[in-house]
Amino acid sequence: MFRRSLLPIVRPHPSDLPGLVYDSGVEEDGVILSGTTRLPATGETYPVRGGYLDLLGGRLGGDNVANLTNFLPGAGRGYEPLWRVRSLKLLTGEKFPNERELEIIARKVDLGRGGLYLDLGCSAGLYTRNLANSLGDAGDVVGIDISPSMLHEAARRARKTGATPSFVRADAASLPFADASMDGAVCGGTLNELGDPARVLRETRRVLRSGARLAVMGILRAQTSNGRRLQRFLSTGGIRFFTPEELEEMLDAAGFEPDPLTTNGAVFFAAGTRL
Repeated sequence: MFRRSLLPIVRPHPSDLPGLVYDSGVEEDGVILSGTTRLPATGETYPVRGGYLDLLGGRLGGDNVANLTNFLPGAGRGYEPLWRVRSLKLLTGEKFPNERELEIIARKVDLGRGGLYLDLGCSAGLYTRNLANSLGDAGDVVGIDISPSMLHEAARRARKTGATPSFVRADAASLPFADASMDGAVCGGTLNELGDPARVLRETRRVLRSGARLAVMGILRAQTSNGRRLQRFLSTGGIRFFTPEELEEMLDAAGFEPDPLTTNGAVFFAAGTRL
């Protein structure tokens, strides 16, 4: 599912101008449910299928083991019920329901401003659909991910709640959107799994308008010996963990004015304003 009105800002390649156009398919209330989009400059076509606009085709888009596990059969369907609903409780050691997390993210990204928001590495769409429902007529949300399984599940869950965000299969290291086209961006845990998080933050700044906000949830570097041993093992699969100082430096270097970091156990909530 992809909102037709957003196609002009989609740039499969950085130099593409204009963006995509809709060729044919099944459309309902301005949302493309299935069909074909085309890049006028080259004639390349990109399908909307399985609940998302696919800009990667046969390319995987993943660059480490952590990324590639999201391609396993059933990964999308099992992600939220098996992990996401209890992940922050396990990581913080306290009651931390999804509703609390969503409230923090919405506040830090200043969702009340309205507009178009980007969910980086949306997985099964927890942030995407809930922010879309909160925005209502005041804005839209686009969720991107590299995993077809996750995106298919994200679209399914969004439809069940009545939300109509857009979903795109794309690489966060090369965002397929026009400069200054977004009013905010969120990222729930994905920063730890990225091969080049600094590059993704720079790309995020590029697509955000001046003064727009970025809100990120992730996992800090462990302080205990047992935690450090576990994180060293996880790091072999490409997952990385940050210190508060590293997060502030990355945000600053990418062109954001960082807020003071919020931490709950091993979990951090970072935010910044696009300069």
